[in-house]
Amino acid sequence: MGFSHYKVVAYHKNNPPFDQLLPLTLDKALFEKISLAKKTFISILSLVGNTIPLEKLVRIHINQKGIKISQGNELQGCPYQVLDIVRDFDVNHGLNLRVLHWWGRGAFLFIYFGSQHPKLQATENLYSWIKENSFNLCKGNLWDYKRIIDEKKIILSENIERDQLIEHLKSETPFQIIKPIPIVDRPTFEHNLVKEITEALTWMDAKHI
Repeated sequence: MGFSHYKVVAYHKNNPPFDQLLPLTLDKALFEKISLAKKTFISILSLVGNTIPLEKLVRIHINQKGIKISQGNELQGCPYQVLDIVRDFDVNHGLNLRVLHWWGRGAFLFIYFGSQHPKLQATENLYSWIKENSFNLCKGNLWDYKRIIDEKKIILSENIERDQLIEHLKSETPFQIIKPIPIVDRPTFEHNLVKEITEALTWMDAKHI
C-alpha cells in the first residue's frame, strides 16, 4: 500500500491543545456515525442520479460525460459529497449541474455554463429563469467554495438586475449559479433534489433557447 506525501502542518497558536484533540481520535462510536452519515448522503445522491435518463442528457448536451459521484474529507477541513451531471467543463461550450453537500454548510445546486453556451445567448430568457427559480449568481471562480458559500460572494436572486447580468456575461468570471437546497428530512431532501434537477434539465431541453 502506498502512502500520500503531505506537507508538514505548522502548529498555530489558536489551535486547540493536543489533549483536547486526542479524545476525538479515540471516539470509535463518533467515527462510526460519521461514516454512516457519509454513506447515507452517497446513497441519496445515487438515488437522485439514477432518476436521470441518459438519453435526456445526450439530447441536452452531446458532449455529456454522464453522471459521477465523488466525496472527500478536506474541503476547508470538512467532508463533502458531490453529484455531477453532464460533466463537461469546457470554458466555451461546457455544461454541468453539481449537487454539493458540504458538512457544516448544507446542500447546494450549482449550474455551470461555458461562456458561449446557447443558453447564455438569450439573456432575457436566462434572466427570467434565474429569477423565477431563485438562483443566485456566483461571483467567484468555479471551485472557490470558500468565497462563494462561506464569504457569500454571490448576488442574491432578488437583487440581480438585467444590466448586471449582461455585464457579468461580458466579464471573465465563469458563469455559475447556485441555489441552497434545505435538508429537513431524507424524503423531502430527495424529492427537492429531483425536482430542482428535473426542472433545470427540462429548461435546458426546451426547443426555444
